[in-house]
Amino acid sequence: MSLSKIFLGFALAVSVSVNAQEAQVPSPKKTFRNFINPDSLPLMNLRVVPIPIFTSTPETGIRIGGALEYFFNAKEKDSEARGSYLHGQFTYSTKGQIEIKGTWQVFTRGERFVYRGSAGYSTYNDRFWGIGNHTVAEANFLPQDYSRIFLESRTYRLLRNKWYAGLKLDYNDVYQVVNKRPLTPSEQNVAGINGSKTLGIGPAILYEGRDFPFSAHSGSFAEFYYARNISLKNNPFDYNTWFLDLRKYFPLSPNSTLAFQLSSIHTTGNVPVRELPRVGGSLLMRGYFTGRFRDKSYTALQAEYRFPIWKWISAAAFGSAGFIDQSIGNYSTSNLLKAGGMGLRFVVNKKNRMILRLDYARNGTEGGAYYIRLNEAF
Repeated sequence: MSLSKIFLGFALAVSVSVNAQEAQVPSPKKTFRNFINPDSLPLMNLRVVPIPIFTSTPETGIRIGGALEYFFNAKEKDSEARGSYLHGQFTYSTKGQIEIKGTWQVFTRGERFVYRGSAGYSTYNDRFWGIGNHTVAEANFLPQDYSRIFLESRTYRLLRNKWYAGLKLDYNDVYQVVNKRPLTPSEQNVAGINGSKTLGIGPAILYEGRDFPFSAHSGSFAEFYYARNISLKNNPFDYNTWFLDLRKYFPLSPNSTLAFQLSSIHTTGNVPVRELPRVGGSLLMRGYFTGRFRDKSYTALQAEYRFPIWKWISAAAFGSAGFIDQSIGNYSTSNLLKAGGMGLRFVVNKKNRMILRLDYARNGTEGGAYYIRLNEAF
């Protein structure tokens, strides 16, 4: 691993900054006693939230590290923008894998600009089951290790009435791929199985009508972008990406919400395997390992009911279903994927409705997963 690769990954992870005025610190004081006091915690409106990270899997060994979330509201005269955040994390595993990553969503003063994205460097332990709906058995995946430098950025300028237009930019460099067993003949023919480098750019449109971006109670959200991805350094990966994300939130009471999301992503051309749409993860189709199924076209719908339990604790029940295939025309109800689960939410910033989310989800094929994350899945 070259020093230039590490430096570039670190530079991307910290490449975003914003001029914002911090809100006045509310009472009560941020003492240890108040941190463990259920009545004080949601009133402290934490702006910097430290999160310890501890995970263990057979592929990574023990992974430890930490993350910091910084929350703020940009001000202009008597108006205040909706909540923004900057997230940074570093993890290291007993098998030598590291990740340096930054994520951001920033509303500038007057909400004239919106910046969204993530960037960083990681060494990753991937699992490849194949492409399409008919893959190998759950336990027969191809284990792969690789290094990755990435930047995913969307920059928006306000047009009018919460509508924005902007630019989508993607950079992905997957290198130093190590296959933990010999590739089969079919795996050898998979585009980008041994690495890829791509750059994508294109127009983007955003409607940001949520009342709270971190945990919406009412309103709507829509995002669309098209990206033309070109090959770099003789990598033969020229392809197109279309993405659509629609969300709607219905307040059922002052503290309960019914939320829906429709997400659809489609690619055409010579798409490297790690840039294909993938099922799973902590946001959509929770319960599936990220990449359990992947192909050129992916559409999923999820619904979530969020309701209070006691003071600063609430809960959610959620379910999702989706299709993945070569194209929309190939979708079949016989290949419908399903997942669902429940979770708890703990308020850590009442002003911006920021929560700590603990979810458990099961998928419709085999297995399930736990997730501990900040903010709602959508």
